[in-house]
Amino acid sequence: MKLRTENYKKGAIYSSGFSVGVKFVAFIQNILIAFYLGAGTGTDIYFYLFELIMVGSGIVQNVTSAVLIPRSMQLRSQQQFDEERRYLNAFTYMVAGMFVLITGVGLIGGVAGLRLISQFNEADIHQYAWLLYILLPASLPHTCSLIFAEILASHKYFTFPQFVAVGNNLLIIACVVLFHRVWGVASLAIGFAIGACVNFVWLLLFMKRHLSWRYSCVSFTQVKKSLSDMGAVFTNHLVIAFASMFPLYMLSMFYPGTVTVVTYAHKLLLAPVNLFTQLFAVLQIKLSELYAANVLPELRRTFLRIGGGAVGVSIVGAILFYWLRAPIIELFFGHGAMTPEGTRLLIDLMGILIVTIPFIVLVSVASRLLYAVQRPKSYSAVIIPVNLLTCLFYALFIRSHGTVGYAYSDVLSEIIKAVAIAVCLYYLLKKWK
Repeated sequence: MKLRTENYKKGAIYSSGFSVGVKFVAFIQNILIAFYLGAGTGTDIYFYLFELIMVGSGIVQNVTSAVLIPRSMQLRSQQQFDEERRYLNAFTYMVAGMFVLITGVGLIGGVAGLRLISQFNEADIHQYAWLLYILLPASLPHTCSLIFAEILASHKYFTFPQFVAVGNNLLIIACVVLFHRVWGVASLAIGFAIGACVNFVWLLLFMKRHLSWRYSCVSFTQVKKSLSDMGAVFTNHLVIAFASMFPLYMLSMFYPGTVTVVTYAHKLLLAPVNLFTQLFAVLQIKLSELYAANVLPELRRTFLRIGGGAVGVSIVGAILFYWLRAPIIELFFGHGAMTPEGTRLLIDLMGILIVTIPFIVLVSVASRLLYAVQRPKSYSAVIIPVNLLTCLFYALFIRSHGTVGYAYSDVLSEIIKAVAIAVCLYYLLKKWK
C-alpha cells in the first residue's frame, strides 16, 4: 500500500479508520499483558516507569503540536521551506540533547533514583531495577519518533503514524506471547525498546525520501522566537505530568498489583476516547490553515460542527460503556494470571471513571482549537491551576478512600477542567461570529 498525502476529508476518514485498528491492537495488547503477566510487583514497576517515559515524551509531543507545527506551517505558507526545516531540526536536536542528559543521570542514579521517585519496597526495586536500564535509553528514539510523526501529519501524511503505532504494539505483543515464560516482565520492556528503535529508523528514512528532508540544516533563530510559547506549553504539561504521576506515586505504597490495575483502568477508559484523537489531530491542521488565512467564521463553524458532534457521540458511548462494563471486563480481563480481586477492583474503578469520558473529549478538542490559533497560554492559564488542584484531590481522596479515591479525584478534576475550558471557548468563539 502506497503511503501518500491526503486532503482533510480523506485524511480524517482514513486516519480515523486506521486509528480504530491501532487502538484495537493496543486493546489486544493490554488483554494479553493481563492474561500472561496479571498484576503484581513486576508489572507495577514496569507500568510506573513506562508511564514516566510516556508523560515525558508527551510533553515534547504537545510542545511540538502546540507551538512548533503552527509556526512551521506559517513558514511553509510563506515559501520559507529551508527555514522551516532548520527550525524543526534545531528543536529536535535540542530535545535529543536534553534526553541524553536525563538518560545519563537516570542510569547513574539507578536504584537510588527509583527509590526517590516512588514508594515501592526497596527489595522490589532492587529486584526489578533492570527495567530502568532497558526503558530509559529507549525513551530517546521514542520521543524523536513522536516529533517526526507530528511533522509528517502537518505535511498531510495523516495515516502513516498509525502504521508505525501498529508496528510498535505488534512487537510488544510478539515479545509477551513468545517470551513471557523466559523473560517475564522484561518481555514488555524489550518489546517497547525494539519498537522504539524500529519506529525511529523508519520515520527517519521516510522523511528523507518523501519530504527530501535534510537533517544537517539547523538554525535556532525561530526556536528563540518561540521560546515564550514553548515555555507556557512546557509548564502546562509539566504540571499535567506531575498530576499524572502523583497518584501512581501514592498508590505505589499499596499492595502489589494496585498500580497495574489502575493502569489497566486508565488504558481501558482511554480506549473509546482515543478514537477521537486522530480526528482531532487532523482538525487542528485544518484549523491552523483557516487561522493562517484569517477565515475566522469558517474556523468557528468547522470547530463547532466537529467538536460538538464528538462530544455528543462520547456521551452516548459513555452510557453504553457503563451498562456493559462488567461483562466486558470479565470477558477480556478475568482470565489467565489476573486474579478475581484484581478484576473486581477494575470493574469498580471503571464504574466511576466512565463519567469522565465526555469531559475528556471536550477538553481534548478545545485544546486543539487553542493550539491552532496559537493561544497555548490561554489553555495553560486554565489547565495549570486545575491540575495542581487535582493533586490536592488525590492526596485527600486516596488517603481517605484508598484506590477508588483515585477515580473520585479524576472525575472531580475533569468536570472542573471542562467547565473552565468551556467558559474560555465561549468568549473566544463569540468574537468570530
